[in-house]
Amino acid sequence: MDFKQLEHFVAVAEERQFTRASRRLNLVQSGLSASIRSLEDDLGGPLFIRSTRRVDLTRAGEVLFDEARRVLAAARAARHAVTQVHGLARGRLSIGAIHSLAPFVDLPAALGLFRSAFSGIGIQLTLDGSRAA
Repeated sequence: MDFKQLEHFVAVAEERQFTRASRRLNLVQSGLSASIRSLEDDLGGPLFIRSTRRVDLTRAGEVLFDEARRVLAAARAARHAVTQVHGLARGRLSIGAIHSLAPFVDLPAALGLFRSAFSGIGIQLTLDGSRAA
């Protein structure tokens, strides 16, 4: 069992469909199914009750779901703590701007420099009240 398998399992459990989970994870469905089968083999039994339209968790799946979410949250927290020590900034920056600012500030160039320096920070840009990026 590894973190990727747990991420795959949680996505399927939350989406209740392999198709939606594979889209969410940007994986081909066959790869996601193989990952779940491998996890089920490792744990000694089925984690899902499969039907043609959706999947439901077995009792073992319910137990794993709660634990997997905790493990993944702890892994994210650990990664965040270590990146803070190393100064690797992560997160999201929201910026609001108006079009009349354009003659005075080269916003695309400034944002490009920012992204180069802080690649772990996502940028959300709102121009005149409409989300641009």
